[in-house]
Amino acid sequence: MESTVMPGFDRISELPESLISQILLHLPTKASVKTSVLSTRWKNLWLNVPGLDLNCRDFPFQNNNEKLLIDFIDRFLQFNNESRLQKFKVDYSRDKIIKFSDRIGDAISRGIRVLDVESNTYYRDADDCIDYPCIEFMPLNLYSCKTLVSLKLSYSGLEDPGFVYLPCLKFMHLREVRWDSSGTMNLEKLVSGCPVLEELIYLHDDKLVVTRVRSRSLKRFSIPFRHKLSLFRRVTQTFEIDAPGLEYMSLKADHFDRIVVKNLTSLFMIDLDIKFIVGFGWMFDPEDLPKRNEIRDFLTGISSVRHMVISHNTVKVYIFVQQILVFFYLGNSH
Repeated sequence: MESTVMPGFDRISELPESLISQILLHLPTKASVKTSVLSTRWKNLWLNVPGLDLNCRDFPFQNNNEKLLIDFIDRFLQFNNESRLQKFKVDYSRDKIIKFSDRIGDAISRGIRVLDVESNTYYRDADDCIDYPCIEFMPLNLYSCKTLVSLKLSYSGLEDPGFVYLPCLKFMHLREVRWDSSGTMNLEKLVSGCPVLEELIYLHDDKLVVTRVRSRSLKRFSIPFRHKLSLFRRVTQTFEIDAPGLEYMSLKADHFDRIVVKNLTSLFMIDLDIKFIVGFGWMFDPEDLPKRNEIRDFLTGISSVRHMVISHNTVKVYIFVQQILVFFYLGNSH
């Protein structure tokens, strides 16, 4: 039987440019630029994409690598100088970019919905030969962006703008951010300016003695495992959360020796891998009454949870606490 080969038909090119731009928005910018060789029509279509998704590794590694990236961003922003942007995502974890916050500020002023900045860059201190992260503070217009829905920052600086109001922000992921030295800017102030925030992932800063989250809209909260824990340094830090609408919480970073929970009346599921200790070799003392009371209060605060995932490390601590069997009601804990 003779097979029939159907001739190729380019259906994508027949789509409206606005729809093609939305399709390309979901690709890394490097991939959308490659479509410019498809035909004359596609040559500049990537410039109409309402967003950027760049990685500095996509640019040739040479002395002017920083300039190449900046020139590319500037060209894109200038071409779209009157259009609104939906997404600005940049990973420049190889080189520190001077005045990069100015470009972020330009993107924010275009009404972006998604801001994702990965700036995991380091410099070597000549005195102690230790690598320290290069921190650049975010532009001040970030804190009053009326269109931002999703914010993800890594190794970025956050300073006190005096007033925070992000009326549309629903998702926030902060990894090793640094707060300014004034002490007036912190996670609590940032979250308080996000009235519809639903999900928060936070890898915290060691320098904060108290990390506090208060939100009536928050539904999901996570502190992931953190790899850079000093093995022999004990840090006294407190974490407090007051979120009556919280449905899911995951605590896996063992950096807080005290955890205070309040008004978690909607909690449906919790995932725990904590020991209430910090540093290698610091063991829980079952005769430490204040510590026992802290753990008991924590268990009481999450006692209404319907489902629980609990690590072996956490169980080893909890078995020293009186009335632990009362808390683990097998019908609700898994």
